[in-house]
Amino acid sequence: MDNPHISKIRIYPVKSLDPVEVIEAEIGIRSLKHDRTFALLGKDGRFVNGKRTGRVNQLKSDFDLDQNLIHLTSRSGGITSTFELKENNKGLTKYLEDFFEIKLTVLYRTKGELMDIPGASSVTFVSKASLKSLHNDFSNKTLEDLRLRFRSNIEIDGVPPYWEENLFSSPGIGMRFLVGNVEMIGVSPRARCNVPPRNPLTGETDKSFVKKMIESRNHNLPEKSKLPLYGNMYHLTVNTYIPEDQKGKIIKLGDPIKILESIQLN
Repeated sequence: MDNPHISKIRIYPVKSLDPVEVIEAEIGIRSLKHDRTFALLGKDGRFVNGKRTGRVNQLKSDFDLDQNLIHLTSRSGGITSTFELKENNKGLTKYLEDFFEIKLTVLYRTKGELMDIPGASSVTFVSKASLKSLHNDFSNKTLEDLRLRFRSNIEIDGVPPYWEENLFSSPGIGMRFLVGNVEMIGVSPRARCNVPPRNPLTGETDKSFVKKMIESRNHNLPEKSKLPLYGNMYHLTVNTYIPEDQKGKIIKLGDPIKILESIQLN
């Protein structure tokens, strides 16, 4: 019998940089508190992220969220520099501009505006079994390597591969479900971009990655899967929406996941 429950929670304080793994997380406004509340915006109006440059993967970041600090160093080695994580921190901005060789601004937003799909999707879900299924077809990559490539917030255990895709339905139809006592709405599968093919520690692109992933997904597609309705197999993780009235609630490791009903999306 399936026993879906949270086995990992990860938040990403700075969009595109390293995650922080936590045992519980507070619901913010349409997102997890602290998740993607900061982003790096180039002076040309484009985000400095993994879609733009593999240098993002070469920057190691650690966070002290209680003290609001970020520790930065190159993955190739060198001195670790510590900054207060805030807008208009000239020292932090200069460090990042020097590292990326791009003029940029550090943005701070608290209402989910920096998500990949602002307003419509906040946290993403994947099952450990799904990652293991992919891992079987990517024998040269570790499970953690795959986690870092797909950057999901919540990992589910106690289920078979791709069980999380029960959290969405046909296009335009969402699924209400509970995580502990927090209500969320599954919206759609997450279409992937050019980020997963990048080595998460070097930024080097694996040109065979997309083809291998599509083949793996085709070979392991669950019976009655709705994924083919979304056009192709280059999808992984589930987009979800958190209603604003859930703000302040807590999700934690071990919380059960219970599907409630399908609903029409606006």
